Parts: sequence; structure tokens; C-alpha cells
Amino acid sequence: MDEEITFGSRDAVPLASRNHEAIVINIVTNNYRVKKVYVDQGSAVDIMFYRVFKELGLEDGQLTPVRTPLMGFTGPPINPEGMITLMVTIGQAPKCRTIPVNFVVMKQHSPYNVFLGRPALNALQAIPSTLHLSVKFPTPGGIAEVRGDPDVARACYLAMLQGREKVVAQTTCLEPYIPGEEVRQLGTQDEIEEFPLREDRPDQLIRIGKLLPPEEKRDLKALLREYSQVFA
Repeated sequence: MDEEITFGSRDAVPLASRNHEAIVINIVTNNYRVKKVYVDQGSAVDIMFYRVFKELGLEDGQLTPVRTPLMGFTGPPINPEGMITLMVTIGQAPKCRTIPVNFVVMKQHSPYNVFLGRPALNALQAIPSTLHLSVKFPTPGGIAEVRGDPDVARACYLAMLQGREKVVAQTTCLEPYIPGEEVRQLGTQDEIEEFPLREDRPDQLIRIGKLLPPEEKRDLKALLREYSQVFA
């Protein structure tokens, strides 16, 4: 793993980078592919939100107590639920790495599922580029590049602006992951509802959780349609 990591003229610059989108990627942990993972170079800890912790099938008894409150959120310091160490895989074979990550578990509303902070990024020897909306890191198979999803990044950002973190967080965000097999969607297809983002573009479909409460589903659809131009 002695190759040099560089970003140069051969690396594509997505149009979305003009809007200064965040880098939002997927990871694999506890046999699930987890979406809405925010690459946060400004965070001194790696954070997992409690609802995701439970969706992964983990129990409170697996948490190690954390006595130091977490600073940096709006308002007073927040006491974490605890800490758990999970093996996390980033990238696609053969260019991938699996590392242990000490997640601080927070019981807070967020459109994101996980914040990958400096500890995980340093363990990966990762170099993020917000211009290229991607992260590069060394692996035994060569330099891996994981690209962010600008559509997901926009949806999460808009949710924060509108105060709709709780609604957006309830959309499908985990997929069972079995090494060597095709990734399967969590639950059945009946649990996913597709609807056109714009009336003049019936082919432009967005997927949300079918089992959302009716009021939250209506609010989420209205939010996505209100900002449909950013998904074009």
C-alpha cells in the first residue's frame, strides 16, 4: 500500500461540487450496507445515531459508557448513549478496507445515519476531496476511490434546513449485505413507494418508505417536490 494518493486533471469534477455539496457515502457494518454516511473532517469522533444502532440489530447492553459529553452541537453539551466498536468496510472488492471504528452513539434526530470523523479517516489513511466529492485511500488492491452521492447529500441538507430530519431519517437507509452475494433490499418491494418528483416528468421517480405514517409521508413528498430543481 505504498502508492501515492493524488487528485489531478484526470479526476472528474462533478457539477454538484459547484453547490459545495457534502461527501455522503455508503459503508458496510454488521452485515448491512448503511447509506447517508457523512464524511466529516471537522468531527473529532465517529458518530452513529441511536435509531441506526437499533436498526442494525444491536442492543443497549453492548454499549460502553461514555462519561464525557459531546460538544459542538447547537445548544448545551449532549451526553452520548455510549460507545461501540464495529468493523466497517469501505470501498468495493478488491479495492476495499475493513477497519474497527469506535462509534459514539447519539440519541438525536439527524438526516444522516453516521458521521465518519477524523479517527476513521485517519485509520483508513483517507484523503477526501470536496471538489471531487470523493474519498481516496490505500488498499492491498491499489488506491480505492469512493464517490459521494450528491442527490442524497442534497436531500439531507434540505431536510436540515426545513427541520425535517425525523421524516427524512425514516426513509429506507439500510440494506442487508452478504459477502459474495448480490445486495438485497431491506424488506420486500411492497415496503417501497415510488412517486414522480415532477408532474411534467413522470419518468423521474423518487423512492420513499411505504410504511411511513400518512402525515409524514405527505410532508416528505411536499418537501422533495418543493426542491425538485436540485434533483434535476
